[in-house]
Amino acid sequence: MVEEIYSEARAYQQQLTGYSWPVFSRSFIEQEIKETRHYKVVDEEGRIAGVFSIVFAEPVIWNDQEGEALYLHRMASLKKYHGNNIARKIVDWAMLEARKLNRNYLRLDTWANNEGLTAYYQRLGFEWVGKKKLPPESDLMDHYNNLEVNLFQIRLDNN
Repeated sequence: MVEEIYSEARAYQQQLTGYSWPVFSRSFIEQEIKETRHYKVVDEEGRIAGVFSIVFAEPVIWNDQEGEALYLHRMASLKKYHGNNIARKIVDWAMLEARKLNRNYLRLDTWANNEGLTAYYQRLGFEWVGKKKLPPESDLMDHYNNLEVNLFQIRLDNN
């Protein structure tokens, strides 16, 4: 089901922007699941509607150390659930998790030239904090090499 969701997401990305995520290997997704960093969103009947992952540090993208923020990655939902506020539910959950971990920010990134997603993330409450050109090689997945990304964050009140 996860592969199906990402397949639909890649087709949708390609349709809207002309580019998309690569195919993520099954072993990569399984490793995230084992590390309790890959999550599913289910509907009222318990069917998987969407998926996303989290990481606890992003030194290449954000120049941070672990403990500063919680990072969202690869939010995707099946097309039949578009319009059901899946991303809003993910963001709300992630803000709660980040607060539990005493993080100061919830952060994410996207391709810098994806104007539609940039506007969408801002409607979800993220502040655009800049662009960054990523290095030609790093510990990140290959599709990040030489990529320019928009950076977004929500500052969390942990009092």
